[in-house]
Amino acid sequence: MCISNSNMNSEDQQVYGPEHRKTIADTPEQPTSRRSSTIDLWVAVGGTGLEQDVHMIPLDDLFKRFHTNPRRGLSSDFVPDAQTQYGDNKIPPPKSPNYFCLLLSQLFMGFNSILWIAGIFAFLAYEPLGEPNPLITNLGLGVVLFLVITCNAILNLYQEIKSIKIVASFSKLLPTIATVRRDGIEQQIVADQLVPGDIILIRMGDKLPADCRFLVCDGLKVSMFVLHFFLFEN
Repeated sequence: MCISNSNMNSEDQQVYGPEHRKTIADTPEQPTSRRSSTIDLWVAVGGTGLEQDVHMIPLDDLFKRFHTNPRRGLSSDFVPDAQTQYGDNKIPPPKSPNYFCLLLSQLFMGFNSILWIAGIFAFLAYEPLGEPNPLITNLGLGVVLFLVITCNAILNLYQEIKSIKIVASFSKLLPTIATVRRDGIEQQIVADQLVPGDIILIRMGDKLPADCRFLVCDGLKVSMFVLHFFLFEN
């Protein structure tokens, strides 16, 4: 069985096994401001250990906290309130980066700032400090240092942009449909509509639609190959 997470932050995994899998999903981050709700989640739970807490507490306490039942699942009456409280179960898209600002930050980041100072001193040693017979080697050294700074900044910018695109592409790994048990009825819903407390049914070959705690499983195997291959390709 599974209780699903409204704010999805897990890596995609594929499950292999001969029978039904059941899991309970991880808790979302605690909202900064609390509002009136018919679902009283996170009672007497510290904000520093929510992720570990869900995987360690006894199952009876877990069911009570999420107002769910392993056989019947969540009641449909709680779902709209939980969706309002925690939002959609999906990875928030990263903010669109400002490439010009990224390039400027890379130009003056870390060791590059020292190279800037060395390059400026090299030009000063050529002119005016090198008068009346400036050495051309000082000029060449300054030019080389500035070229090294520029090339290093461009390479770092390329790596950062690549990392941003990889994070943005995680949404492609998520399943679009999840099988849950609500009101004692097995049904398929859009994965974005999962909420904390949902009982998720996982079968052979399914992808986990949220951070989950497994309640019942038999011969469970998890394949990370798809995720690793996807990251390698990008």
